[in-house]
Amino acid sequence: MFRFTIRDVLWLMVVVALVVSQIVMMRKLSEAHAEVETVRKQFGFIRPEDPNRIYIARIGGDIGTPDQYRMHIPPGHRFLLHIADTEIPDTGYPENPKPTKTLSMNPWREGADVVLKWAIYDSGPAPRLEVSTDSEPLFNYEMPDWVPSPGPSEGNHLQTKPQQSFSPEDRIRFMWWRNPTTKRGVMLWMEPLRDVAPRSPK
Repeated sequence: MFRFTIRDVLWLMVVVALVVSQIVMMRKLSEAHAEVETVRKQFGFIRPEDPNRIYIARIGGDIGTPDQYRMHIPPGHRFLLHIADTEIPDTGYPENPKPTKTLSMNPWREGADVVLKWAIYDSGPAPRLEVSTDSEPLFNYEMPDWVPSPGPSEGNHLQTKPQQSFSPEDRIRFMWWRNPTTKRGVMLWMEPLRDVAPRSPK
């Protein structure tokens, strides 16, 4: 027959209290981690791990609202932002699309933390792509000579979970959208502006 002294009971109470406190602490840590992930998704929080790389995080939004990405751009690089009105293959992005419109993102040369957002509006006679940052409009492109067809449209966007890094030399494809019947669509991407070597005199 086991007999417990007062010391044994006190030690048992201490052990139970420690176990309970550990369980409560782990539960609170789990809840805090879930809250951090929610905030990260809602606001696109970025934690740069390499100061020389581009970091992109998608900002969570409701259906029907513009797609938004927070971007951390390191200084010392120049970039071009393109849209192309082109045929989108079934496999996804075209390999070497010809830009329809291009912007030189000179303000990003000194580095930037910016929100890039875009939306497709296809309720009118022709689809229209709007692209902007959190401070300025960039593109407002309506696709000319549009031939509508029945059925829903198709699209895809850059996946970041929760953030993704890129070399400043990478071509970053943000999105494509298309009519699946005609395959005509539009895509948005960014690439570095590479210096052109000067021509040798004749």
